[in-house]
Amino acid sequence: MIERPDLPQDARTAFPSEHARYREFLASHTERTIASGGTPVPYCVCGEGPHAVLILAGGLGGVELLYDVVSSLERRNRVAVADISAFDDPDAMSRGIDAVLDAEGIGRVVLLGQSLSGILGQLYFRRRPSRVDGLVLVNTIAPRVERCRSWVMVLLRLMPVRLLRALMVRKLGRMASFDRPMPPEVVERRGFAQALLASSLRRGLTRRLLVRLMTLVVWRFNEAGAYRDEELRDWSGRALLVSSADEPNHADAELLKASLPRASLVLLPSGYGHVSPQIHRDEFLAAVQSFVDALGAPLP
Repeated sequence: MIERPDLPQDARTAFPSEHARYREFLASHTERTIASGGTPVPYCVCGEGPHAVLILAGGLGGVELLYDVVSSLERRNRVAVADISAFDDPDAMSRGIDAVLDAEGIGRVVLLGQSLSGILGQLYFRRRPSRVDGLVLVNTIAPRVERCRSWVMVLLRLMPVRLLRALMVRKLGRMASFDRPMPPEVVERRGFAQALLASSLRRGLTRRLLVRLMTLVVWRFNEAGAYRDEELRDWSGRALLVSSADEPNHADAELLKASLPRASLVLLPSGYGHVSPQIHRDEFLAAVQSFVDALGAPLP
């Protein structure tokens, strides 16, 4: 069982059906921990199938925040979720992920990353392309040298933690806002997801975690610059980009499509911006599963 503090009573009362799904997921999945170079890497592996789907957690929460996606993908795939929140160095992070995959006998993976997880996934992909059969990047950004901003790191070390949390919640709230009404069948699921994320931020967002995370996604991710033809010349995999016309990072999706070999782009319906994959969940997951199935038999 995955042990996590439960949500406040008002959230449980407001979203009873989704809370029950969440608690069932925690009760039926086991979290393990493996040490890599003395650093603990919590992870969960579940499901059965010809392909292994790897998702990186640990930015703004652990395995539990991914319960909805994992519950769907594990029906037809082996799914590994690795919490890399203890790392601020992408090489050490990659060794930690390797330790998880090696311990579970997983050779090659389909790497799935949305938003922040898509940045973390690209950090691993650039260091281990030979281990990635498929790369699925959803509403995320492309690496650019001009985004390396040392002043961000200085501010993170100086700002009060309470203010950091407030700014993070505000930014996430803006990214999740939209003008169109949600379909009725989505209201409880989205409301619960927002309550779960808010609870995770209040419980676990420390200055140390945020500095580690920003070191990875602001500095180390962008320092190498755009993908180069020579670094991907021997990569035999395929890439899928998922975006929508009103996604704030849509221009980056087009840039990634042009940069990555054998890349295709799936556009979800407009109207919900950054959270379109959550609103159009079934369409999004069907596109991911179709991509995984089209890869054919996994390479050894």
